[in-house]
Amino acid sequence: MARDDWRENPTQDMGVHITLTSEWSAYRWRPMLGARGGLADDDGFMHHRPEQVVASADPIAVADEMLAQVERTLADGFRPTHLDAHMGTALLPEFVWSLMDAGSRYNIPVLACSDLGPLSDAVRMQGVDAGFLAEVAAEAKRRGWPVFDRFMIGFCPDDVAFEAHLDGLLRESGDGMVYYGMHADTAEGMDAFAPHHTKPRRKEYDYFSVPSSASFLEKRGVKVIIWSDARAQ
Repeated sequence: MARDDWRENPTQDMGVHITLTSEWSAYRWRPMLGARGGLADDDGFMHHRPEQVVASADPIAVADEMLAQVERTLADGFRPTHLDAHMGTALLPEFVWSLMDAGSRYNIPVLACSDLGPLSDAVRMQGVDAGFLAEVAAEAKRRGWPVFDRFMIGFCPDDVAFEAHLDGLLRESGDGMVYYGMHADTAEGMDAFAPHHTKPRRKEYDYFSVPSSASFLEKRGVKVIIWSDARAQ
């Protein structure tokens, strides 16, 4: 279904969400390369947390796993617009340079932000400070990739209207080019393993599935761009 949708509109963003962790207890996934180089836990699945990957995985195996994920995406017929990172793991100091090399190999820009604070807070990323982010941003610019000013993320509480929640996120993000990490999906089946994520994800999906969301953003001076626009900035 995703490939059919992309073929109908190949100008849309379609990134590779490089995945090195498997955080849920009742729904797990394995590395594409299998349990080699510390990529997997004792049960054969990816580690739950980013810090576990740092502690257990060989960076060379991580680099190979990232390449395998990109190559599988290409083999499936997609032409990715960008690479980003599930739970921020691939953006950590131990792995980000290999991720950027993977991006350069296939001419796919890697997500770079001057401020990853909201993502770092959400997943408790370690080792991501201002100096490191400045170094990554400089390298991204050197490779001709865009650098976002800030990463924006946050699930809407059950008792808050999504529009009010979004308005708060926009106010906190300030001016500049902001990368919005949303989870807009139907959350079908998530009640079985992550019921606390069902309502927030569905709220995002319902809100951004109707044209009124665009007018809300326009009234607040927000221009929505895609990766090709960001690369042209």
